[in-house]
Amino acid sequence: MLGRGEWGVGVWLAALAVAFGMGAVHALSPGHGKTIVAAFLVGSRGTWRHALLLGGVVTLTHTVSVFGLGMATLYLTAYVRADELARTMGVVAGASIVLVGMWLLLQRTGVLAHGHSHEVETNGGILALAVGGGLVPCPSALVLLLTAISLQRVGVGLVLLVGFSAGMAVVLTGIGLGVVYGKGRWGESGLGGSVWGRRLPVVAAGVIVLVGVWMTGMALRG
Repeated sequence: MLGRGEWGVGVWLAALAVAFGMGAVHALSPGHGKTIVAAFLVGSRGTWRHALLLGGVVTLTHTVSVFGLGMATLYLTAYVRADELARTMGVVAGASIVLVGMWLLLQRTGVLAHGHSHEVETNGGILALAVGGGLVPCPSALVLLLTAISLQRVGVGLVLLVGFSAGMAVVLTGIGLGVVYGKGRWGESGLGGSVWGRRLPVVAAGVIVLVGVWMTGMALRG
């Protein structure tokens, strides 16, 4: 489809639908922030607005990271190998998630005393996790963009990349909304005030740390 000349409305709609669907399916594969999203929102005072913020930041970060890596692949291969750059981005993303998880773990165990509002802390944590999760470039999206660039269809490739990232974001946002809704029902049932309910935020922070360590290890292994 990229090799064609001018696109009609039907081709545009079909291409965007395929890109969106592929992004949504891709988000369901391991390592795309689902566990992190759920673990963070379980232990925070996250609302539906935070879930929407998370999806938007993931879309923006993922689009920028893939586009930046695509440009580097084309113009900087004489200086930096694309696979090494992708590995570095993966390590940075995993390490940032580990740091956020450690901060949450210390906060929720009472080791750190904060004078900031829960709203500020929640927004800051969501932004950090969303940037970390979206920073890892997707090989499929990168191939799409490089193909479009090689066919001198950069604009088309970028639009489809945004559609792909939007599909990922919708899945992550849906998971976030489900967690927020489920957490509200958990609290209404009285289970949130139980011993396990009080320990759940700490466990969730520990899960974020473990996922960040796993992501860092996978990036180091290439």
